[in-house]
Amino acid sequence: MFCFTEIPLVIIITKIDKFDARLSTDVSSVFKNTKVKDVVMEMSKLFGIPGNKVLPLKNYDMEVTLDTGVDILVLIALRQMLHSAEDHLDNAQMREAMSAMRVRGAGDVQGRRARDDETASEAI
Repeated sequence: MFCFTEIPLVIIITKIDKFDARLSTDVSSVFKNTKVKDVVMEMSKLFGIPGNKVLPLKNYDMEVTLDTGVDILVLIALRQMLHSAEDHLDNAQMREAMSAMRVRGAGDVQGRRARDDETASEAI
């Protein structure tokens, strides 16, 4: 199993119409298709990422005109990738802020200890 902690992963599975011939003409049932679900779960386990980060797409192969269903799958994948990147940046900013707070807090603790030591020595 792979472990990518710093890089947000998204897996795109293409050519889903090869899993089931019905998807060649109508991709509206792609998220309910058991064959596609099995491949998504397999990739999820293989790479150790959640199933919602594995995105199925149908390639434009023999089509002469655009297909709204195929376009929607591409847009869903793009939206998920953007959300994943945004979440990663938000988490990185939060980790950075928490780290800065810990450093500042450690300095405050050391300063208090020094003042406490001075106070204790003056009391003696």
